[in-house]
This record gives sequence, C-alpha cells and structure tokens, in this order.
Amino acid sequence: MSEALPGQPGPTLQSIYDELEPDERESMVIRLLDGSSAERLALVLRKHGHHVSASTIRTYRRSLQEDV
Repeated sequence: MSEALPGQPGPTLQSIYDELEPDERESMVIRLLDGSSAERLALVLRKHGHHVSASTIRTYRRSLQEDV
C-alpha cells in the first residue's frame, strides 16, 4: 500500500490512488485539491478504467474542508 491521500478518503479513492504511478498520483492529488470539476475528474478517471462517481469526489472534498 502506498502513502495515503490527505484527509480521510473513502476506499474507492484510496484504491484508485494506490493503483496509480507516482506521477499520476501527484496529478490526481492536484486535481482533487484544486477545485476542478468533480464531474470532469470522475470522467477522466473512468476513461482510464477507475470507476468513481463525482459524488464520491465531492464527499471527499467536503471531508477535507471539515478537517481544517
């Protein structure tokens, strides 16, 4: 298992993160934290075989805001 995502990601996002190469992980973290459209990020991840919903991404982002 790789280093975890910041905060408390659910199992789906953590699993996707664990499957990515280091440069892809960095890109994913940037997109998760920069406020990009959750729908767009989910679409890109699905196009690359990682099934995640925009709702899962939004829930993760809200959890990060609560941790601050």
